[in-house]
Amino acid sequence: MKQTDMHSELLTERPVAPKLSAQSVQASASGKAIIVGEHAVVYGARAVAMPINSLQMNVRLTVTQKYDKNGQPQVRMLIGGRPVTAHLRGVIDDAFTVLGLEPFPLDMEAHSTVMIGAGLGSSASLCVVILKAIAATVGMPMSRFELANFANQLERRFHGNPSGLDTAAVAMGHAISFAKGGTPTELAVAAPAGHESWRFALLDSGVRSSTLTMIQVAAPYFQGSLGEQRLAAFDSLAESTARGLTLGDQGIVAESMKQAGAWLTEAGVVSDALTELINAATNLGCPAAKSTGAGGGGCVLALLNREHADAQLVALRELLGGTKVCAVELR
Repeated sequence: MKQTDMHSELLTERPVAPKLSAQSVQASASGKAIIVGEHAVVYGARAVAMPINSLQMNVRLTVTQKYDKNGQPQVRMLIGGRPVTAHLRGVIDDAFTVLGLEPFPLDMEAHSTVMIGAGLGSSASLCVVILKAIAATVGMPMSRFELANFANQLERRFHGNPSGLDTAAVAMGHAISFAKGGTPTELAVAAPAGHESWRFALLDSGVRSSTLTMIQVAAPYFQGSLGEQRLAAFDSLAESTARGLTLGDQGIVAESMKQAGAWLTEAGVVSDALTELINAATNLGCPAAKSTGAGGGGCVLALLNREHADAQLVALRELLGGTKVCAVELR
């Protein structure tokens, strides 16, 4: 398979007529959360992100024999049982293009628990899962690095010039360190001593905001006379976070998250609704809590105390409501 740069144009070479190896396939992709580095990653600083396996985008792709009157293959796509817009359905056309395949008629039904517009990578999950389903249908092998690369090209349909962080975190399926234009580095995560995994909670504010709008809000913070200094600080914070995860040191990760959260507040992307959730988590003894994703709305990522994680989850659900709290594990 031809390798392409993360930010290269969609492939334009002559497509290959596929030999179908399956008439119906299923594929899935997780959501994602950024632990440290949102916004700064847009300008070249490193970030650390992880998949959220408790949130999933699942699709079933079925090959059909449906063509329109002009002989063009018909593509039907449903999400949650509802037809999608032509713009959204176009991501399937983009997938055929980046894979270098001649389109074939298909029905695709998707069901997702990845909340849309909450900073959890819903569009990245969709891009990854569509590529996985089409590749499986034609028996095309694809490495996780290729999957991340191609999915980032598809994500342009939603975010213009994405950094590649979201699709890399979803495609790799592990915690990663990432810098725009580079290759994602998988982190060898070690759980805190005496535990099987890192424990987090996602707290949903219920407020949704535009990623592009929030990038514009944060832009001045990373520009001007202090811009380079701030980006270097975020980059260093990502390095500390990665080190803490690989050492199983909750203290390092907690301090990194708290500092990142403070800087995001300075950047103007942490709304009052998010601040309330951050305070709720820290008042219950969570070592750290910060907004995750573009901000303005969406979710807070709370690091749970390794000795009292279960009790803190119960307390958060009692305080905020069960539907507002999602348990997350990182191994």
